[in-house]
Amino acid sequence: MKANRESLVKSSSTADRVATILRERILSMKEEAYVGSEADIASEFGVSLPTLRQAARMLEYEELLTIKPGKGGGYFTRRPTIETAMKSASQFLSSKALISNATFMDVADPMVIQVLEAAVKCKDEDLIKKLRLFAQGGQDSSDNSQLPHEYSFNGSMYLMALLARMSNNILLELFLGILWNQVVLSSISGPREGNRKIMESNHASRISFAKAVLSKDKDKAIRAWKKRSKLIRSWPKRGFEFTGQNNSQLGTLPRN
Repeated sequence: MKANRESLVKSSSTADRVATILRERILSMKEEAYVGSEADIASEFGVSLPTLRQAARMLEYEELLTIKPGKGGGYFTRRPTIETAMKSASQFLSSKALISNATFMDVADPMVIQVLEAAVKCKDEDLIKKLRLFAQGGQDSSDNSQLPHEYSFNGSMYLMALLARMSNNILLELFLGILWNQVVLSSISGPREGNRKIMESNHASRISFAKAVLSKDKDKAIRAWKKRSKLIRSWPKRGFEFTGQNNSQLGTLPRN
């Protein structure tokens, strides 16, 4: 490279700047496309190999880049999973402490109704079977309480992830997953006995809600959700509040 050639990244820039340019390039290409060799990319950008490698590690973490060593290797594009996108967004929301019962439900209500309108039409027998099992016994994700596992609030995340999958709408699945993950990761404030009663009523409500979806009656499912929404909105008056906290765990429905 000629000494007077203007590099894409000025010498005063950091690996963050390199990552930004590479990220834009990767997102404009198809998945698993060849971006270039490490040496060629460093030369093109006018940066040292250590700086490029630092930027590449950022993009690897974001699941945008695959680095293959050896002959025929180099940098290749990839696409992040929906779980990675949910995790990143949830971590951002947790850091902002934006969660409260009111704001949560104001966002959740219209989103859930859209999911239900599609979920009642689902023809995927495996997903329908999972919903039926949930309605029969409250099958859900891992326990985080002193009550039987089916009463855990993580069960709500499992149910909403399942319904989002049944909607066959990747955007609704993404946004609903981000939103509900905040509830799963929220701490509980309020008297212990009051929390127990809320968890019991929450369990009964979501089972009834699941059965309404299984009926494949859109209006019935929406009515069941509105009833459940009213219950969740009543919790602050009963001493229960959502309090956001940082946590790297994410509740999602297994995709295999």
